[in-house]
Amino acid sequence: MTTEVDGSMAEQRRTLMAAEPEAEQPARRLSLTEQVYHRLKEEILQVRHGPGELLLEPELAARYGISKTPVREALRLLLQDGWVLVMPRKGYLVRPVRLEDIREVFEVRRMIEPVMAGQAAHLRTGKDIARLSGLCSEQSRDAASIEPALDAARAFHSELAALTGNGRALAILTDQLDEVRRLHHLMPKAEHHITSTVELDAHRQILAAVEAKDARAAADLMSDHVTEVAEAMVDAFAGMRR
Repeated sequence: MTTEVDGSMAEQRRTLMAAEPEAEQPARRLSLTEQVYHRLKEEILQVRHGPGELLLEPELAARYGISKTPVREALRLLLQDGWVLVMPRKGYLVRPVRLEDIREVFEVRRMIEPVMAGQAAHLRTGKDIARLSGLCSEQSRDAASIEPALDAARAFHSELAALTGNGRALAILTDQLDEVRRLHHLMPKAEHHITSTVELDAHRQILAAVEAKDARAAADLMSDHVTEVAEAMVDAFAGMRR
């Protein structure tokens, strides 16, 4: 009996990992629940499961070719992280997006990102500047998919914040950046903002201030940038509802 169960779980792992792009597989071997969690979260962020969509354990298990247990555990983790809501006796609902959600996300970012940008200006090294510069270049490249630009923009903000060494603040920021990534996929008008001249120039100016170790300028520029992106997102959301 033990051999049959172990063989079944091994087959489940192979099935799920085979469904993921190789580049997305982390170096550490994840549990099956973690694999399902990351896959489902990625599908929510890319709006493959849209806001308000009902997620059912049996359907997800059948699609992934695995048992319902890891799917159930993954959905509970997503519930804990706020990405889904429980629908009693039905399933889990992908959390809808409200205008208030957008405002709150950017309020949080305005609270922490300017301070972290200023701190990063004092702590950065030459290697840090080179890495951030490379991310700016990646974001500006033309691509058939918006995803590479989104990844580069997210990395620019998270790696800049990581220079402060404040893990708690970085974790909070990471959650907000995930929310923004979903917004770009959800709203067609917002999707093009990530490669706009305004967006790219803002990143370059912030980088220049950090490179010059001008903490005040880095903080002010980051504050202006987050405010501008917030306005673009609110405008795109309003346009989507017309």
